[in-house]
Amino acid sequence: MIFKEQTKSIPITKEMVWASYKKVKRNRGSAGIDQQSLSEFDRLRSKELYKLWNRLASGSYFAPPVKRVTIPKANGKTRPLGIPTISDRIAQQVVKEYLEPSMESIFLENSYGYRPNRNAHQAIEKVRYNVRYHSWVIDLDIQEFL
Repeated sequence: MIFKEQTKSIPITKEMVWASYKKVKRNRGSAGIDQQSLSEFDRLRSKELYKLWNRLASGSYFAPPVKRVTIPKANGKTRPLGIPTISDRIAQQVVKEYLEPSMESIFLENSYGYRPNRNAHQAIEKVRYNVRYHSWVIDLDIQEFL
């Protein structure tokens, strides 16, 4: 026997997929690489959500390619932005909702990026506080780090 374990490690329920769909629908957004808009997805919603749940629950879900567009920055340059498909946004939301509660407990208090109930303004306030008590600063741009 090649595989010893026969059970799934994460049970994905239809309720998890439905709740994630509702969040994605509230956020709206444009079509991904498959050109399927949210209104087109809604026309086949039952079929699409069942297919997504089935693939997530069986472990056979593979994310499709992400549509890449460039958006302007304040300094006149542009930056790339990835736009996932509607189905992939829902799948990402399912994973986020599942992982976030357990991951929150291991993040450092000084971590603000992509955290619930935290924002850039709070991060700036933390920096202001820290510079009063520390004589050094590390400024790092991950994109330019290599």
